[in-house]
Amino acid sequence: MKKTDQEQQVCDYLKRNPDFFQHHPYVLLELELFSKSQGLPNLALQQLRLLREQNQALKQQLSGMAKIAHSNEQTFKILSDCQRQIWQASSLNEISKVIQTAFANTPNISATELLFQPEQVTQAINTTLEDKAQYLGRTPKQLDSIWEKAPSTGSVALYQLHDSDAVLAFASDNPAHFCPNNDDLLMQEFLAGLNLRIAALG
Repeated sequence: MKKTDQEQQVCDYLKRNPDFFQHHPYVLLELELFSKSQGLPNLALQQLRLLREQNQALKQQLSGMAKIAHSNEQTFKILSDCQRQIWQASSLNEISKVIQTAFANTPNISATELLFQPEQVTQAINTTLEDKAQYLGRTPKQLDSIWEKAPSTGSVALYQLHDSDAVLAFASDNPAHFCPNNDDLLMQEFLAGLNLRIAALG
């Protein structure tokens, strides 16, 4: 309900003077503050309800932050271990196998490939990336044939490697797992190391 000017003035005054009722307790006697059914002041009940709602919202926010932190920790461990193994690999094929193995049991990732753009997928990859360095989102129809286990209803992440025709590609059965607003700071650091290793082998 929209407040009248007078109501707004009263609200503003009480906010500026939170101890008003302490100095003027007689005013409370003239107000209907008690609930006959529950025996507690209506204002107190309202405040308690708001505090509970705020507490619940904070708990949900903290829970979400904890899940993100745990996910980032797991991702960091996988990428770090994979990075060390990549620098021990002596060929591009070995690097590809290292990456596939590293992400084989990662939740929400159904397939991982280091694609060197064979003829049958070059056009599909280029069409999807559209001269961009990466693509994260729903699986385009032109990529349906790249992974046997990647359904068209899922999502993909494609990262074009610098100074190379290779593309690091991930697929997920979850259509919402890969999306443009994903935090990719850890992945960008991983890609930088991968680029250096591929350049060293070239």
